[in-house]
Amino acid sequence: MDWRFSVIDICNRYKISTKTYYKWKNRYLKYGIDDGLHDKSKRPHNIQPGKVTNEIEQQILDLRITKRFGCNRIKFRLKRLKEISLSTKTIYNVLKRHGLNILKCKIRNREWKRFQMKKPPNQMIQMDILGPFYIENSTQKNYFISCEDDCSRKTQ
Repeated sequence: MDWRFSVIDICNRYKISTKTYYKWKNRYLKYGIDDGLHDKSKRPHNIQPGKVTNEIEQQILDLRITKRFGCNRIKFRLKRLKEISLSTKTIYNVLKRHGLNILKCKIRNREWKRFQMKKPPNQMIQMDILGPFYIENSTQKNYFISCEDDCSRKTQ
C-alpha cells in the first residue's frame, strides 16, 4: 500500500495554505531542521537609521516655512535639486515632529461688495440657462432661462 499524499491533502489535514507548506519546505531544505523550521522575525531588513540628518531636516523645514510646500512637492524638490530620495511619509513625520504638518490658512476678513453696474437699467443683462428638465408624461426637453439686470438686480 502506497502512503504518499498530495500537497493539498497534507495542507487540508493540518489546516495550512500551500504557500505556507512550500515556505516551510524551502526553509527546511536550505537551513535544515534546527534553523529552518523556527519562527522568523518579520522585522524589515532594510531599515536605514539616521537617513534624515539635521541638514536634510532643516531643508525640509525651510521649504515648508518659506515656500509653504506640501509633502509631495518637498519630496520632488529634494529629489531634483539635492538628489535626496525620501518618502512622503518620512517628510510628513519630520513636519509632524516640528508641528508643521498642518498649515494655518491666512484668512482675511473681507467685506463683500454687491456688484452693480453704473449704467442705466436694462443696458446690461446676465442670462443663465438651466436644463434640460422633463415634464411628467412628456419626452420633450424643457429649459429654464433666467435674465437679471446688472444695474437694478431684478430678474426678468
